[in-house]
Amino acid sequence: MKKNHLFTYSKICALALTGASALFLTSCAEDGFDEESFDGGVSNTQVTSISAEDITITPSADGKSQTISWPVVMGAGGYRVNLIDVSNPDEPIINDSIVDGCTVTGKREEDVNYQLTIQALGNAKKNNTDSPEVTSKAFSTFTPTYMTIPAGSDLNEWFAANPIPEEAIGENLNYDLEAGGEYTVSAELDFDAYWVTLRANSKSNPATIKYTTEASCINFAAPFNAKYLHFDCAAMSDKNGVFGFSKSPTAARDEATGFVIFGGNTTIVNCTFDKVNGYFFWDNRKGQKVAAVQFLIDNCVVELTPSTAQKAAVIWTNNGGHINDFTISNSTFYNLTDGDLYYFYQTGNYRAKDIGLGGAGTDQGGPGNTVTFKNSTFYRIGFHQPSGDWGEWGNYNGMNGKADSFWTMTDCIFFDCSAKGGVPRRFLHGKTYASDSGNVTFANNTYMAYDGSFDPIGSYDTSGSQIEEDPMFANPDAADFTISGATQVARKTGDPRWLP
Repeated sequence: MKKNHLFTYSKICALALTGASALFLTSCAEDGFDEESFDGGVSNTQVTSISAEDITITPSADGKSQTISWPVVMGAGGYRVNLIDVSNPDEPIINDSIVDGCTVTGKREEDVNYQLTIQALGNAKKNNTDSPEVTSKAFSTFTPTYMTIPAGSDLNEWFAANPIPEEAIGENLNYDLEAGGEYTVSAELDFDAYWVTLRANSKSNPATIKYTTEASCINFAAPFNAKYLHFDCAAMSDKNGVFGFSKSPTAARDEATGFVIFGGNTTIVNCTFDKVNGYFFWDNRKGQKVAAVQFLIDNCVVELTPSTAQKAAVIWTNNGGHINDFTISNSTFYNLTDGDLYYFYQTGNYRAKDIGLGGAGTDQGGPGNTVTFKNSTFYRIGFHQPSGDWGEWGNYNGMNGKADSFWTMTDCIFFDCSAKGGVPRRFLHGKTYASDSGNVTFANNTYMAYDGSFDPIGSYDTSGSQIEEDPMFANPDAADFTISGATQVARKTGDPRWLP
């Protein structure tokens, strides 16, 4: 997969940039580099080095870009700038670029350890030579680490020995796992009402978490985040889930609805999962009313290995739990076995107003429910089995056909999914909405069956944008879903990692 640093340009003032360094830009406005103030009368000398303490890193208000600035060095003819992601030094962000201003601005990425070097250069016209030292400055966009867990730890044992303090409820506690390190989960690991982030401390060198018993799982009743991790789930039971709601949450319940509701954005991002035998996420105790306000799966690859007898779902909250806003983006879910899960997403009888969040079109007002799939690839989920059994893409009792439910499915590729009725119909639980209702958005999806035919769209996907062409996966039997279908490539559909 190609890695791109997506920096945007504006006006560049005589900036000599090469290779990856073209991802940053300089600003010459009021930078002190006019002809008079640039040299300040300094000649026949070695220019001074910049102090690391005088280099300023300023994030933009939205956190998506950053400006690096430094003071003018009198007599300098410019500056040589380098910037790398410490975890990926072979792909420099700025590579030996000569900058004639005193600022560079570019994209700021989350969870990166940066290393910056700047050298003030001489000015041949003034007979000035380069500064004697290259100034180095390290900075990071990782949110602060709460604790680092040593590689080789069993997480159940480690958290038992290092319990989360009660007063930390409501705070996001970032637990770092060592880059490339191996960890185990040997039983149910329940974070209850604590807001926990498990992350490798390198985006390019994930840590591995191995589930070692049938009981292995991670449960929570507060926002939970997993980042830059590889999960080996081969030992888990087909009656268990990789993630689930806490079985006995101690968090406060809403008196009117009986729900434990946790806000914030629960995220599983930049992770891979091998051999998920059971649920990916599930509601694991009947009648346990726990609700996540937002749940995002982004930039993940999930291998599903269900048993032939299993009749469950990838995402399943049918025991009394609820996800209010559920999103999958830039991800791949695939199954190469003869077993199957009946549903991709199955949920119960609740929607926003039932758990106290309100719903659009109700007397409470509020956000309503959302289900969103975008730029993702799905392979052999809910397919028709030789036994005659069949699966469906979705099954929702509480949300289907409601004015306060909103459905989005864009730029996705489905192959051999939802044999009964097709993906678009089962995505909407067989309910139609008026084309101008604003409840439903479809665009650029491929719904292809195992025999080369395409799912009927009926009155469900009325966008007219569906792609009825073979995406031509490179080698799906080896989990290579790189596409070469002309229309899919042109529209950049499916998980972006599989674009040629």
